[in-house]
Formats: sequence, structure tokens, C-alpha cells
Amino acid sequence: MNWTKLIYVLIIVLLYIPMVFLGANVFFPKYTGQNTYYQPTGLDCYTKYLASDKLTTEQQTELNQKQAQCQKDQQQAQQTFEEQKQQYESSKYIFVTIFNLIILSLALFLPQLQDSVSMGLFVGSIATTFGATLRFFDTNSKIGFLILVITFFAMIFFINRKKDTFVDWKGKK
Repeated sequence: MNWTKLIYVLIIVLLYIPMVFLGANVFFPKYTGQNTYYQPTGLDCYTKYLASDKLTTEQQTELNQKQAQCQKDQQQAQQTFEEQKQQYESSKYIFVTIFNLIILSLALFLPQLQDSVSMGLFVGSIATTFGATLRFFDTNSKIGFLILVITFFAMIFFINRKKDTFVDWKGKK
């Protein structure tokens, strides 16, 4: 077994995966970091409509209604946020899978690449596509699914075409 080739493959994979995800966050910065989760603006409904012992029954009822409406409005705002985030994340997933498909195609069709480089790009693009699929699974992207199917068949074609150099267990070549 040629350990040097395997180390090169591993180095490429270990740099490729974070590079793609970091690139996705750079080119699609919305809903990353602190903006990942819905954060209501202003006071929360409980604090905003805090009850007091000095309120009459009518005032307390009115306050409870305002608090219930406030909570309903916040739930609607959060649902809108989540829908927009899901659509945006779908675009990010499509970006990642197209990028990986391009890299997989380069690894497949550029004959001047060394075997360890093409294997590193192959394994890196497949691992990143897998990770992105897990990460963005809830986006339910139809375009992303189509790209994933194309990537699957490109992977099969790559393995079939490069099966002799996929892993050189005897160190020959």
C-alpha cells in the first residue's frame, strides 16, 4: 500500500470540506452565525404585558388578550422567518452541490491530475455533498435532489472508470 498517496488524498479531503462550507457561508451569509435562529424584536410578550396586582378584572382580561395576540404575532413572524430561511438554505445547498459536481467532473475528466489528487477531489466532493445533504436535508430542494442524482451517477461513472487506481493495495503503478 502506498501510504504517501493516501496521505495526499486525506490532506485534500480535510482541506476541501471546510473550504466548501466556508465558501457557502461567505457567498450566502444570511442566516449564518448569530442570525441562524429567529430572534424576536422588542420585549417578549410576557414582559411587555406584565400583569399587576392593581389591575381590575377588565384590565387584566384586556391585558391577557393583548398578550395572546402578541404571542400569535410572534409565532407568525417566526414561521415567516423559518420559511425564508428554508428557501435561502435551499439556494445554499444548490450552490454546494453544483460546486461539488463541478469538482467531481474535473477529477473525472482532467487526465493530467495525479491519481492521489483526483482521488482527494473525488472523496472530498462526495463527502461534502453527503455532509451538505445532511445539513440542508429540511430544505426539500427539488433542484438539489436532481443535482444529487446527477452526482450519484457521476460518482458511479468515476468509480467504474478509475477502479484500477482507486486504491492501489499493492503499491504498483
